[in-house]
Amino acid sequence: MIAKTKNLPAPDAVRMPRVAFYIRISTDEDHQKYSLPAQTERLEAYCKAQHGDAWEMGKVYRDMESGTHMNRPGLSEMLFDAEAGRFDTLLVFRVDRLSRKVHELARMVEDLTRHGVVLKSITEPFDTGNAAGKMMLQMLGVFAEFEHATIVERTKVGMAKKAMDGKFVGHTVPYGYRLDESKQLVIHDEEAVIIRKIFKLYTVERQGAYSVGRALNEAGHRTRAGRKWTKQVVLNALQNPIYMGKLRWRREVHDGNHEPIVPEDTFEKVQEILQERAADSKGRQFSNGDDRLFTGVVRCGRCNAPMYGGGGKDRNGVYIPYYVCSKRMRGLDCKQEYVRAEPLEEALIQDVTMILHDEGLLARVWEKANSQLAVEKPDLDAEVRKVDSEIADTRKRIDRYFAAFEEGRMKPETAESKIEELKGRLADLEVERQAIEDQRERLDLPPLSKEFLRELMGRFDKVFAAGTAAQKKHLLHSLVQKVLLKGRETVEVWYRLPSPDRFYTWQEWLPSVDSNHGQAD
Repeated sequence: MIAKTKNLPAPDAVRMPRVAFYIRISTDEDHQKYSLPAQTERLEAYCKAQHGDAWEMGKVYRDMESGTHMNRPGLSEMLFDAEAGRFDTLLVFRVDRLSRKVHELARMVEDLTRHGVVLKSITEPFDTGNAAGKMMLQMLGVFAEFEHATIVERTKVGMAKKAMDGKFVGHTVPYGYRLDESKQLVIHDEEAVIIRKIFKLYTVERQGAYSVGRALNEAGHRTRAGRKWTKQVVLNALQNPIYMGKLRWRREVHDGNHEPIVPEDTFEKVQEILQERAADSKGRQFSNGDDRLFTGVVRCGRCNAPMYGGGGKDRNGVYIPYYVCSKRMRGLDCKQEYVRAEPLEEALIQDVTMILHDEGLLARVWEKANSQLAVEKPDLDAEVRKVDSEIADTRKRIDRYFAAFEEGRMKPETAESKIEELKGRLADLEVERQAIEDQRERLDLPPLSKEFLRELMGRFDKVFAAGTAAQKKHLLHSLVQKVLLKGRETVEVWYRLPSPDRFYTWQEWLPSVDSNHGQAD
């Protein structure tokens, strides 16, 4: 792939052009004329025809995503390298490989030009090295955007018509059905039994979605993916009109050509029950927002799942805020009791205040903060190298999936799923690396004054009282690392401070907890 010259140029000779390639395909393009290897081959042939051996091959930047957005790893890397001056010419097969939107394309070309990079297409007559070429590029961008908008509109119209004709529209076939050779929905007998059971438990036995999911799990039933039934999955099934022989496309419901699994009157009865229960539970809330100060650090001591902030009315109509295990709320195997929020939060805030006024803690914080300046920075260098290594390894794995897709060894949907998973891991690693860099900057601070630290920690009461709910939550999370609730027996607290972890029993600082307050299915 790398073009070579037989002789080194003289010092005063014109430098050989450094050429980089950008190639792209989309996994949703079923009839692509040119794969990634084919595009690379055509680009190399063009360079050899234009320059012979007098050119230097740069990097090949590749993406396997839609051209309708700019959040593509290959594109981002290319723009970064262009700014760093690592190539002189960017070669593409077609301009729509870069972007299908005119304003994005124009901005990209402006950036490339500012960095001294010329953009060329081997199938379109333009060269951004001159004014006429820039005008031609904008015209081609207009055509590409119009073409894409036309394709999208035709696809929407086609799918809407398909739905109106009663044909299944979508990628994921609902549980209880399969697609036959003619792409028609047909009932899967074993799964249909489970669907009918869900509707029967909900309507005849009047069980809630949580209880229905628990009953299915205890009977050994699993979803098609092999996972346990959760409350939300059960609710999704109960609200899907496909099971009464209809199809939902966007906000409209159409008659389907497939056989229903449950009668229409049963489905309508379920919707009535859902509406009744929704009206009855308006006082019940489940949220990870700012109303509960310790959501995000409170975990269940039985299953280690996060605990949500929630609330409900007791038998006297009084609203009671509490924490509830997220795993239990999804209908999974956890028997953690509901924990009243206000006594827990008050006790933890009081303990944080007491700790911050402790002179022994002040001395430990001052000593530890200043020692970190000399000790932690070398460790951070090692962490950066480790994260960089993982980033490189993840990108290589993505490239291997690209290659498998291109060579026909992997289905597009499988490749896309794997690549999306790796992209998520890559994003996490980038965030982790930035966090380490931020910590590096903090360690460049001068030594901390003990008097300043005493004054700062002593202001906690006033700062906390004056803060909003969101500010209070942020402040507490910077001090409290983890709260582990073990039913009505023990609470364990880990602080982000050089102090010992604390362990409490409920009877020491919490009143009696009625775990039935606000509960609902």
